[in-house]
Amino acid sequence: MNKTVDLFRTEPGFYKLFNLFKEKYRSLGRLGGSVKLSGFTRQELESIAGFLAIPPEELAEKGKVGLIAFEKALKQTAFAQYRLPELIETVLGEKLITKAEEIRESETKEAAFWAQLVEECPEGRWWWEHIRSKAPDARWIWALYHEDAEALKAKLLTVFSAYQALPAAGAYERLPLFSQRVTGQPHYFDQDRTEGKLFLHCLHVGQFQQDAIETMPKTSEEINDLLAKYGLLKDDLWSFVTCCGLIAETASGASRVFQAALEDGAALNVPMRELVKLRRISPAVGNKVWILENSSVCSTLMDEVPGVPIICTHGQFRTAAWILIDRLLESDVELHYSGDLDPEGLQMAARLHRRAAGRVRFWRMDVAAYQRSRSDEDISDRLIKLEGIQIPELAPVIAELKKTKRAGYQEGLISELVADLRKEYGA
Repeated sequence: MNKTVDLFRTEPGFYKLFNLFKEKYRSLGRLGGSVKLSGFTRQELESIAGFLAIPPEELAEKGKVGLIAFEKALKQTAFAQYRLPELIETVLGEKLITKAEEIRESETKEAAFWAQLVEECPEGRWWWEHIRSKAPDARWIWALYHEDAEALKAKLLTVFSAYQALPAAGAYERLPLFSQRVTGQPHYFDQDRTEGKLFLHCLHVGQFQQDAIETMPKTSEEINDLLAKYGLLKDDLWSFVTCCGLIAETASGASRVFQAALEDGAALNVPMRELVKLRRISPAVGNKVWILENSSVCSTLMDEVPGVPIICTHGQFRTAAWILIDRLLESDVELHYSGDLDPEGLQMAARLHRRAAGRVRFWRMDVAAYQRSRSDEDISDRLIKLEGIQIPELAPVIAELKKTKRAGYQEGLISELVADLRKEYGA
Protein backbone atom coordinates (compact mmCIF):
# COMPACT_ATOMS: atom_id res chain seq x y z
CA MET A 1 0.00 0.00 0.00
CA ASN A 2 1.44 3.41 -0.91
CA LYS A 3 1.97 6.02 1.78
CA THR A 4 -0.78 8.27 0.41
CA VAL A 5 -3.45 5.60 0.71
CA ASP A 6 -2.03 4.54 4.06
CA LEU A 7 -3.35 7.81 5.46
CA PHE A 8 -6.80 6.21 5.54
CA ARG A 9 -5.46 3.70 8.04
CA THR A 10 -3.96 6.32 10.33
CA GLU A 11 -6.41 9.21 10.16
CA PRO A 12 -9.02 8.91 12.94
CA GLY A 13 -12.27 7.17 11.89
CA PHE A 14 -11.41 6.28 8.29
CA TYR A 15 -10.46 2.62 8.81
CA LYS A 16 -13.70 2.16 10.75
CA LEU A 17 -15.62 3.96 8.00
CA PHE A 18 -14.09 1.82 5.23
CA ASN A 19 -15.15 -1.36 7.04
CA LEU A 20 -18.71 -0.05 7.07
CA PHE A 21 -18.39 0.79 3.37
CA LYS A 22 -17.24 -2.78 2.73
CA GLU A 23 -20.28 -4.34 4.44
CA LYS A 24 -22.69 -2.00 2.65
CA TYR A 25 -21.12 -2.81 -0.74
CA ARG A 26 -21.22 -6.54 0.06
CA SER A 27 -24.87 -6.30 1.02
CA LEU A 28 -26.06 -4.29 -2.00
CA GLY A 29 -23.72 -5.85 -4.53
CA ARG A 30 -22.99 -2.43 -5.94
CA LEU A 31 -21.92 1.07 -4.95
CA GLY A 32 -24.82 2.81 -3.22
CA GLY A 33 -26.62 3.47 0.03
CA SER A 34 -25.11 5.05 3.10
CA VAL A 35 -23.59 4.02 6.42
CA LYS A 36 -24.49 5.36 9.85
CA LEU A 37 -21.89 7.18 11.95
CA SER A 38 -23.28 6.22 15.34
CA GLY A 39 -20.42 5.25 17.61
CA PHE A 40 -17.90 7.59 15.97
CA THR A 41 -16.03 9.96 18.29
CA ARG A 42 -15.95 13.73 17.90
CA GLN A 43 -12.35 13.53 16.65
CA GLU A 44 -13.28 10.88 14.07
CA LEU A 45 -16.22 12.94 12.81
CA GLU A 46 -14.00 15.99 12.46
CA SER A 47 -11.47 14.00 10.44
CA ILE A 48 -14.11 12.64 8.07
CA ALA A 49 -15.88 16.01 7.78
CA GLY A 50 -12.59 17.64 6.84
CA PHE A 51 -12.11 15.15 4.01
CA LEU A 52 -15.66 15.78 2.78
CA ALA A 53 -15.14 19.58 3.09
CA ILE A 54 -18.19 20.07 5.29
CA PRO A 55 -18.50 21.37 8.89
CA PRO A 56 -18.30 18.61 11.58
CA GLU A 57 -21.64 19.84 12.98
CA GLU A 58 -23.34 19.23 9.64
CA LEU A 59 -21.90 15.72 9.41
CA ALA A 60 -22.92 14.94 13.00
CA GLU A 61 -26.46 16.13 12.29
CA LYS A 62 -26.74 14.01 9.15
CA GLY A 63 -25.34 11.03 11.04
CA LYS A 64 -24.42 9.14 7.88
CA VAL A 65 -22.18 9.12 4.80
CA GLY A 66 -23.33 8.01 1.36
CA LEU A 67 -20.97 5.79 -0.62
CA ILE A 68 -21.57 7.60 -3.92
CA ALA A 69 -21.11 10.97 -2.24
CA PHE A 70 -17.82 9.80 -0.76
CA GLU A 71 -16.61 8.63 -4.18
CA LYS A 72 -17.48 12.04 -5.65
CA ALA A 73 -15.45 13.68 -2.86
CA LEU A 74 -12.48 11.51 -3.85
CA LYS A 75 -12.33 13.26 -7.24
CA GLN A 76 -11.48 16.52 -5.48
CA THR A 77 -8.49 14.96 -3.65
CA ALA A 78 -5.21 13.24 -4.31
CA PHE A 79 -7.21 9.99 -4.65
CA ALA A 80 -9.03 11.01 -7.81
CA GLN A 81 -7.60 8.02 -9.70
CA TYR A 82 -9.44 5.59 -7.40
CA ARG A 83 -12.97 4.33 -7.55
CA LEU A 84 -14.31 3.70 -4.06
CA PRO A 85 -14.50 -0.14 -4.35
CA GLU A 86 -10.85 -0.24 -5.46
CA LEU A 87 -9.85 2.08 -2.61
CA ILE A 88 -11.68 -0.06 -0.06
CA GLU A 89 -9.74 -3.13 -1.23
CA THR A 90 -6.46 -1.23 -1.09
CA VAL A 91 -7.04 0.25 2.37
CA LEU A 92 -8.38 -2.95 3.96
CA GLY A 93 -5.99 -5.24 2.13
CA GLU A 94 -8.66 -7.70 1.01
CA LYS A 95 -10.69 -8.47 -2.09
CA LEU A 96 -14.15 -6.96 -2.08
CA ILE A 97 -16.67 -9.75 -2.64
CA THR A 98 -20.41 -9.18 -2.59
CA LYS A 99 -22.56 -11.43 -0.46
CA ALA A 100 -24.25 -12.75 -3.60
CA GLU A 101 -20.86 -13.69 -5.04
CA GLU A 102 -19.88 -15.26 -1.72
CA ILE A 103 -23.07 -17.33 -1.68
CA ARG A 104 -22.50 -18.52 -5.27
CA GLU A 105 -18.93 -19.48 -4.44
CA SER A 106 -20.07 -21.30 -1.31
CA GLU A 107 -22.78 -23.17 -3.23
CA THR A 108 -20.24 -24.20 -5.87
CA LYS A 109 -17.92 -25.59 -3.20
CA GLU A 110 -20.79 -27.41 -1.48
CA ALA A 111 -21.94 -29.00 -4.74
CA ALA A 112 -18.39 -30.15 -5.46
CA PHE A 113 -18.08 -31.59 -1.94
CA TRP A 114 -21.21 -33.76 -2.22
CA ALA A 115 -20.46 -34.72 -5.83
CA GLN A 116 -17.08 -35.98 -4.70
CA LEU A 117 -18.67 -38.04 -1.92
CA VAL A 118 -21.10 -39.60 -4.41
CA GLU A 119 -18.22 -40.34 -6.77
CA GLU A 120 -16.11 -41.96 -4.05
CA CYS A 121 -19.00 -43.83 -2.41
CA PRO A 122 -22.17 -44.00 -4.57
CA GLU A 123 -23.73 -46.57 -2.19
CA GLY A 124 -24.08 -43.83 0.40
CA ARG A 125 -26.02 -41.51 -1.89
CA TRP A 126 -29.17 -41.73 0.30
CA TRP A 127 -27.20 -40.49 3.33
CA TRP A 128 -25.27 -37.83 1.43
CA GLU A 129 -28.48 -36.47 -0.09
CA HIS A 130 -30.24 -36.37 3.25
CA ILE A 131 -27.42 -34.37 4.84
CA ARG A 132 -27.17 -32.11 1.80
CA SER A 133 -30.90 -31.31 2.09
CA LYS A 134 -30.04 -29.50 5.35
CA ALA A 135 -32.79 -31.31 7.23
CA PRO A 136 -33.09 -30.21 10.89
CA ASP A 137 -31.39 -33.37 12.16
CA ALA A 138 -28.39 -32.69 9.87
CA ARG A 139 -27.70 -29.06 10.74
CA TRP A 140 -24.98 -29.96 13.23
CA ILE A 141 -23.21 -31.88 10.44
CA TRP A 142 -23.19 -28.72 8.33
CA ALA A 143 -21.48 -26.95 11.24
CA LEU A 144 -18.73 -29.59 10.97
CA TYR A 145 -18.55 -28.94 7.22
CA HIS A 146 -17.92 -25.24 7.78
CA GLU A 147 -15.26 -26.01 10.40
CA ASP A 148 -13.27 -28.42 8.22
CA ALA A 149 -14.85 -29.93 5.11
CA GLU A 150 -12.02 -32.37 4.39
CA ALA A 151 -11.97 -33.71 7.95
CA LEU A 152 -15.75 -34.23 7.76
CA LYS A 153 -15.48 -36.08 4.46
CA ALA A 154 -12.96 -38.50 5.93
CA LYS A 155 -15.24 -39.18 8.91
CA LEU A 156 -18.32 -39.65 6.72
CA LEU A 157 -16.57 -42.19 4.51
CA THR A 158 -15.25 -44.12 7.53
CA VAL A 159 -18.68 -44.16 9.16
CA PHE A 160 -20.38 -45.34 5.99
CA SER A 161 -17.78 -48.09 5.58
CA ALA A 162 -18.80 -49.24 9.06
CA TYR A 163 -22.46 -49.15 8.01
CA GLN A 164 -21.61 -51.48 5.16
CA ALA A 165 -19.87 -53.84 7.59
CA LEU A 166 -22.77 -54.25 10.04
CA PRO A 167 -23.50 -57.75 11.40
CA ALA A 168 -25.54 -60.02 9.14
CA ALA A 169 -29.29 -60.15 9.67
CA GLY A 170 -30.10 -62.08 12.84
CA ALA A 171 -26.54 -61.84 14.16
CA TYR A 172 -25.36 -59.62 17.04
CA GLU A 173 -22.04 -58.04 17.92
CA ARG A 174 -21.01 -55.90 20.89
CA LEU A 175 -20.45 -52.31 19.81
CA PRO A 176 -16.83 -51.96 21.06
CA LEU A 177 -15.83 -55.19 19.30
CA PHE A 178 -17.57 -54.08 16.12
CA SER A 179 -15.77 -50.73 16.35
CA GLN A 180 -12.43 -52.51 16.82
CA ARG A 181 -13.16 -54.75 13.83
CA VAL A 182 -14.03 -51.99 11.38
CA THR A 183 -11.82 -49.11 12.56
CA GLY A 184 -9.11 -50.63 14.76
CA GLN A 185 -10.36 -48.52 17.68
CA PRO A 186 -12.87 -49.96 20.21
CA HIS A 187 -14.13 -46.52 21.27
CA TYR A 188 -14.36 -44.97 17.80
CA PHE A 189 -18.18 -44.94 17.93
CA ASP A 190 -18.56 -43.79 21.54
CA GLN A 191 -21.45 -41.32 21.78
CA ASP A 192 -19.26 -38.48 23.08
CA ARG A 193 -17.25 -38.56 19.84
CA THR A 194 -18.24 -36.90 16.59
CA GLU A 195 -17.77 -40.23 14.81
CA GLY A 196 -20.20 -41.92 17.22
CA LYS A 197 -22.83 -39.25 16.61
CA LEU A 198 -22.35 -39.53 12.85
CA PHE A 199 -22.71 -43.31 13.09
CA LEU A 200 -26.02 -43.03 14.97
CA HIS A 201 -27.23 -40.49 12.40
CA CYS A 202 -26.35 -42.87 9.56
CA LEU A 203 -28.16 -45.77 11.25
CA HIS A 204 -31.21 -43.62 11.96
CA VAL A 205 -31.50 -42.23 8.42
CA GLY A 206 -30.79 -45.71 7.07
CA GLN A 207 -34.04 -46.97 8.61
CA PHE A 208 -36.07 -44.60 6.43
CA GLN A 209 -33.90 -43.61 3.45
CA GLN A 210 -36.47 -42.14 1.03
CA ASP A 211 -39.31 -42.07 3.58
CA ALA A 212 -40.04 -39.28 6.07
CA ILE A 213 -37.41 -39.20 8.79
CA GLU A 214 -38.60 -39.40 12.39
CA THR A 215 -36.94 -37.56 15.28
CA MET A 216 -33.42 -38.71 16.14
CA PRO A 217 -33.22 -40.99 19.21
CA LYS A 218 -32.16 -39.09 22.33
CA THR A 219 -32.46 -41.31 25.41
CA SER A 220 -30.10 -44.18 26.19
CA GLU A 221 -32.88 -46.68 25.62
CA GLU A 222 -33.80 -45.19 22.24
CA ILE A 223 -30.15 -45.29 21.18
CA ASN A 224 -29.72 -48.86 22.43
CA ASP A 225 -32.85 -49.86 20.53
CA LEU A 226 -31.54 -48.28 17.33
CA LEU A 227 -28.21 -50.12 17.67
CA ALA A 228 -29.98 -53.40 18.40
CA LYS A 229 -32.02 -53.09 15.18
CA TYR A 230 -28.70 -53.33 13.35
CA GLY A 231 -27.36 -56.17 15.48
CA LEU A 232 -25.17 -54.04 17.73
CA LEU A 233 -25.24 -54.42 21.51
CA LYS A 234 -24.07 -51.59 23.71
CA ASP A 235 -25.03 -53.19 27.02
CA ASP A 236 -26.16 -56.80 26.94
CA LEU A 237 -26.30 -57.41 30.71
CA TRP A 238 -28.04 -54.43 32.28
CA SER A 239 -30.83 -54.25 29.69
CA PHE A 240 -33.21 -57.03 30.66
CA VAL A 241 -36.90 -57.91 30.59
CA THR A 242 -38.96 -60.03 32.99
CA CYS A 243 -41.25 -62.75 31.70
CA CYS A 244 -43.22 -65.78 32.77
CA GLY A 245 -45.25 -68.46 31.00
CA LEU A 246 -43.16 -68.41 27.81
CA ILE A 247 -41.21 -71.08 25.98
CA ALA A 248 -38.22 -70.49 23.72
CA GLU A 249 -35.91 -72.19 21.25
CA THR A 250 -32.20 -71.77 20.64
CA ALA A 251 -30.20 -72.96 17.63
CA SER A 252 -29.80 -76.35 19.33
CA GLY A 253 -33.41 -76.82 20.39
CA ALA A 254 -35.75 -75.92 23.26
CA SER A 255 -34.34 -73.59 25.89
CA ARG A 256 -33.91 -75.59 29.11
CA VAL A 257 -33.87 -72.37 31.12
CA PHE A 258 -37.31 -71.31 29.88
CA GLN A 259 -38.61 -74.85 30.27
CA ALA A 260 -37.41 -75.13 33.88
CA ALA A 261 -38.89 -71.72 34.73
CA LEU A 262 -42.20 -72.82 33.20
CA GLU A 263 -42.25 -76.04 35.22
CA ASP A 264 -41.43 -74.20 38.45
CA GLY A 265 -43.79 -71.28 37.72
CA ALA A 266 -40.81 -68.95 38.07
CA ALA A 267 -40.30 -65.51 36.60
CA LEU A 268 -37.20 -64.94 34.48
CA ASN A 269 -35.13 -61.75 34.26
CA VAL A 270 -33.67 -62.23 30.79
CA PRO A 271 -30.80 -59.93 29.70
CA MET A 272 -30.08 -59.11 26.09
CA ARG A 273 -27.04 -61.37 26.28
CA GLU A 274 -29.35 -64.40 26.49
CA LEU A 275 -32.20 -63.05 24.39
CA VAL A 276 -30.08 -62.76 21.27
CA LYS A 277 -29.35 -66.49 21.46
CA LEU A 278 -33.04 -67.34 21.13
CA ARG A 279 -34.48 -68.17 17.71
CA ARG A 280 -38.13 -68.34 18.68
CA ILE A 281 -40.28 -67.32 21.67
CA SER A 282 -43.97 -68.05 22.17
CA PRO A 283 -46.58 -68.38 24.93
CA ALA A 284 -46.68 -71.78 26.61
CA VAL A 285 -50.50 -71.73 26.40
CA GLY A 286 -52.74 -70.02 23.89
CA ASN A 287 -51.62 -67.30 21.53
CA LYS A 288 -51.90 -64.24 23.79
CA VAL A 289 -49.15 -62.49 25.72
CA TRP A 290 -49.90 -59.85 28.36
CA ILE A 291 -47.52 -56.89 28.71
CA LEU A 292 -47.31 -54.52 31.65
CA GLU A 293 -44.87 -51.78 32.61
CA ASN A 294 -45.50 -51.83 36.37
CA SER A 295 -43.43 -54.48 38.17
CA SER A 296 -45.56 -54.64 41.34
CA VAL A 297 -48.76 -55.02 39.35
CA CYS A 298 -47.19 -57.64 37.11
CA SER A 299 -45.86 -59.60 40.09
CA THR A 300 -49.32 -59.55 41.69
CA LEU A 301 -50.86 -60.97 38.51
CA MET A 302 -48.22 -63.72 38.47
CA ASP A 303 -49.26 -64.60 42.05
CA GLU A 304 -52.97 -64.57 41.34
CA VAL A 305 -52.92 -66.33 37.96
CA PRO A 306 -49.78 -68.57 37.88
CA GLY A 307 -48.34 -69.58 34.52
CA VAL A 308 -49.98 -66.80 32.51
CA PRO A 309 -47.82 -65.70 29.53
CA ILE A 310 -46.79 -62.28 30.76
CA ILE A 311 -44.03 -59.70 30.29
CA CYS A 312 -42.94 -56.85 32.56
CA THR A 313 -40.94 -54.00 30.99
CA HIS A 314 -40.19 -52.19 34.30
CA GLY A 315 -41.17 -48.80 32.95
CA GLN A 316 -40.14 -47.53 29.52
CA PHE A 317 -39.33 -50.20 26.94
CA ARG A 318 -35.69 -51.25 27.07
CA THR A 319 -33.95 -52.81 24.13
CA ALA A 320 -34.31 -56.23 25.75
CA ALA A 321 -38.09 -55.83 25.82
CA TRP A 322 -38.14 -54.90 22.13
CA ILE A 323 -36.06 -57.95 21.22
CA LEU A 324 -38.41 -60.21 23.15
CA ILE A 325 -41.45 -58.60 21.56
CA ASP A 326 -39.94 -58.90 18.08
CA ARG A 327 -39.29 -62.61 18.67
CA LEU A 328 -42.90 -63.07 19.80
CA LEU A 329 -44.20 -61.29 16.72
CA GLU A 330 -42.45 -63.87 14.55
CA SER A 331 -45.05 -66.31 15.91
CA ASP A 332 -48.82 -66.04 15.64
CA VAL A 333 -49.34 -64.10 18.86
CA GLU A 334 -51.61 -61.32 20.00
CA LEU A 335 -50.15 -58.77 22.40
CA HIS A 336 -52.29 -57.21 25.12
CA TYR A 337 -50.76 -54.11 26.68
CA SER A 338 -51.79 -52.42 29.90
CA GLY A 339 -50.01 -49.31 31.16
CA ASP A 340 -50.56 -46.34 33.41
CA LEU A 341 -53.14 -43.90 32.09
CA ASP A 342 -50.86 -40.91 32.11
CA PRO A 343 -48.92 -39.22 29.26
CA GLU A 344 -45.90 -41.49 29.63
CA GLY A 345 -47.97 -44.69 29.77
CA LEU A 346 -49.91 -43.66 26.67
CA GLN A 347 -46.67 -42.82 24.87
CA MET A 348 -45.49 -46.37 25.61
CA ALA A 349 -48.77 -47.74 24.27
CA ALA A 350 -48.30 -45.72 21.08
CA ARG A 351 -44.71 -46.96 20.63
CA LEU A 352 -45.83 -50.57 21.00
CA HIS A 353 -48.72 -49.95 18.60
CA ARG A 354 -46.30 -48.69 15.95
CA ARG A 355 -43.91 -51.59 16.52
CA ALA A 356 -46.48 -54.36 16.58
CA ALA A 357 -48.18 -53.37 13.30
CA GLY A 358 -51.77 -54.17 14.29
CA ARG A 359 -50.93 -57.12 16.57
CA VAL A 360 -51.47 -55.23 19.85
CA ARG A 361 -54.68 -54.77 21.85
CA PHE A 362 -55.02 -52.21 24.62
CA TRP A 363 -55.98 -53.83 27.90
CA ARG A 364 -57.97 -51.77 30.39
CA MET A 365 -56.88 -48.49 28.81
CA ASP A 366 -60.31 -47.02 28.13
CA VAL A 367 -62.30 -44.20 29.78
CA ALA A 368 -63.99 -46.53 32.27
CA ALA A 369 -60.60 -47.86 33.44
CA TYR A 370 -59.28 -44.31 33.67
CA GLN A 371 -62.18 -43.15 35.82
CA ARG A 372 -61.65 -46.08 38.18
CA SER A 373 -57.88 -45.58 38.44
CA ARG A 374 -57.72 -41.77 38.41
CA SER A 375 -55.56 -40.16 41.08
CA ASP A 376 -55.28 -36.58 42.34
CA GLU A 377 -51.92 -36.04 40.62
CA ASP A 378 -51.95 -32.94 38.44
CA ILE A 379 -50.38 -33.63 35.03
CA SER A 380 -51.09 -30.27 33.39
CA ASP A 381 -47.43 -29.68 32.56
CA ARG A 382 -47.10 -33.13 30.91
CA LEU A 383 -50.16 -33.08 28.64
CA ILE A 384 -48.06 -31.81 25.72
CA LYS A 385 -46.68 -35.36 25.45
CA LEU A 386 -50.09 -36.53 24.25
CA GLU A 387 -50.10 -34.34 21.15
CA GLY A 388 -48.22 -36.77 18.91
CA ILE A 389 -50.43 -39.79 19.68
CA GLN A 390 -52.83 -40.39 16.79
CA ILE A 391 -54.40 -43.76 17.65
CA PRO A 392 -58.23 -43.92 17.41
CA GLU A 393 -58.52 -46.54 20.19
CA LEU A 394 -56.76 -44.21 22.63
CA ALA A 395 -58.44 -40.98 21.55
CA PRO A 396 -61.31 -41.12 24.12
CA VAL A 397 -59.04 -41.63 27.12
CA ILE A 398 -56.60 -38.98 25.83
CA ALA A 399 -59.49 -36.52 25.61
CA GLU A 400 -60.47 -37.40 29.18
CA LEU A 401 -56.94 -36.84 30.46
CA LYS A 402 -56.82 -33.44 28.80
CA LYS A 403 -60.15 -32.59 30.40
CA THR A 404 -59.41 -33.69 33.97
CA LYS A 405 -55.61 -33.16 33.96
CA ARG A 406 -55.18 -36.09 36.36
CA ALA A 407 -53.18 -39.34 36.05
CA GLY A 408 -54.61 -42.84 36.25
CA TYR A 409 -52.51 -45.70 37.64
CA GLN A 410 -52.59 -49.47 37.16
CA GLU A 411 -52.62 -50.15 40.89
CA GLY A 412 -56.28 -49.04 40.89
CA LEU A 413 -57.16 -51.74 38.35
CA ILE A 414 -55.69 -54.85 40.00
CA SER A 415 -59.02 -56.60 40.55
CA GLU A 416 -60.12 -56.04 36.94
CA LEU A 417 -56.78 -57.22 35.52
CA VAL A 418 -56.86 -60.37 37.67
CA ALA A 419 -60.46 -61.06 36.65
CA ASP A 420 -59.59 -60.71 32.96
CA LEU A 421 -56.79 -63.26 33.22
CA ARG A 422 -58.83 -65.72 35.24
CA LYS A 423 -61.61 -65.53 32.67
CA GLU A 424 -59.14 -66.03 29.82
CA TYR A 425 -57.40 -69.05 31.36
CA GLY A 426 -60.20 -70.53 33.45
CA ALA A 427 -58.26 -70.06 36.68
